Amino acid sequence: MHEHKAKALKNLRYAFVTVSTSRFEAKLGEKTIPDESIEVAKKLIEANGDTLVEYVLIPDNPRLLLEAFLELAVREDIDVIVFSGGTGPAPSDVTIQTLGQVLEKTLTGFGDVFRYLSYNEIGPPAFLTNSVAGIFSGKLVFLLPGSPNAVKLALEKLILPESGHILSLARGK
Repeated sequence: MHEHKAKALKNLRYAFVTVSTSRFEAKLGEKTIPDESIEVAKKLIEANGDTLVEYVLIPDNPRLLLEAFLELAVREDIDVIVFSGGTGPAPSDVTIQTLGQVLEKTLTGFGDVFRYLSYNEIGPPAFLTNSVAGIFSGKLVFLLPGSPNAVKLALEKLILPESGHILSLARGK
């Protein structure tokens, strides 16, 4: 066993935030647009022996993004915060621009590796895949595209295998 795996934190607690104006507006109108990304995330997180403790749905709005982020970041029952959506090139996509700049540390390799893995699956459109990982207040934060396939890829290949190790380093344990 690699030393980093031996020291990795276990039984992590996740918050998942879907950033989608269309889903948010549908919910306000008491309609439901299925959110496959949260279903994929919940299944994978629980299969890994971790817990999904919070799910939040917000529109593509910088103020609401920042408010949700700060509310989750101060909670002691959350270790990892995953934002899904709002990372593309559309004018309404503001997740990276809003939250990427408030992270205390950015793990720049995450986006590179994620795009590489995405390229192997979807080809050239992978360069549109903006994604960021970082640390804020002892929490691990991921900003991901909103597609269920992107969430699945990130969780299976990067987030779930390495979050315990990253958090042990970030928290000095």
